[in-house]
Amino acid sequence: MGVSKFLLQVIAAGISSTVALTTITGSYLFWQAQLKPEATEKNLLAQVSEVPRGIFRYGGSTSFAPLRNPEIIEQIHKYHPGYELVYTEPPLGNMPGSGIGIKMLIDGQLSFSQSSRPVKQEEYKTAKERNFQLEQIPVAIDGIAIYVNPKLDIPGVTVTQIRDIFTGKITNWKQVGGPNLAITPISRDPHDEGTPEFFQETVLEGTAFAASAQPYVRDTTNGIRKVANTLGGIGYATASEVCNQSLIKSLPTGKNINQDLVSPCNAKEVNKAVFAKNIYPITRRLFVVIKRDGKLDEKAGVAYANMLLSDEGQHIVNHVGLVPLYDLSYSSPNMQD
Repeated sequence: MGVSKFLLQVIAAGISSTVALTTITGSYLFWQAQLKPEATEKNLLAQVSEVPRGIFRYGGSTSFAPLRNPEIIEQIHKYHPGYELVYTEPPLGNMPGSGIGIKMLIDGQLSFSQSSRPVKQEEYKTAKERNFQLEQIPVAIDGIAIYVNPKLDIPGVTVTQIRDIFTGKITNWKQVGGPNLAITPISRDPHDEGTPEFFQETVLEGTAFAASAQPYVRDTTNGIRKVANTLGGIGYATASEVCNQSLIKSLPTGKNINQDLVSPCNAKEVNKAVFAKNIYPITRRLFVVIKRDGKLDEKAGVAYANMLLSDEGQHIVNHVGLVPLYDLSYSSPNMQD
């Protein structure tokens, strides 16, 4: 069976160059380049079985925002008209992110959640105390892009230099081959979890962010705007939120000083090959987190994960700027842990 008509109409990757990143609402501007036909599908969205009927709330990691595009949600509903998905923001006073999404799932506010980091042991424990289990299902690979003001003349950075910049050890761009200019590190609050927590634990090796990184920005939108208006600014975000921006530029990154620098972007597109092959130094997996309690919410979460893991779903993952778990040419898993 050929690729569904939807895949020929889905528009490539989702963040407007005017930085209209409506991440919090989960609503994106429609993509703007038609896709070419892909490999023959073995498993389409419409063929996913055991899809329950009902209204199901979901939320969590902002890294999933491209997959919340209304056209994707509409297509799921078209094939499974009784299965209605509603993106749900966190309670007032909470920032959107993986941690709050998992908490809302445990508290019964979501049917399933989306996470850019693995479920924590204490989250598994809390769920068990409430007589159900959490399960994380990987659905995509993601890379974290480092970005700076486009006027900044800097060839790239290593992971060690990134760590030293965001922890305050390196404070001037001349220390890493740039101009004599103060560095302004920009970050979301790591307590928001998800991407900033992953960044702190993995890149900063658990070290606290420098005082110069505060006050923290609310979301990626504000981070990009701040870097665009700060010549010495530097930030980080999911590559799909960075690569097609014109107000900032991504930095090539290397694992160490003796290794070639690798760009997370190919022009305005995500450099997905280097993420899939684990060549780029800052990658991770994205998860759908489900509640194993034998009830309707469990079925809703499993169905959603199965849709993203279908051949057609993995093509959609690919074209929104994330990296599919499977080699789409052969429908076999990418060999990355």
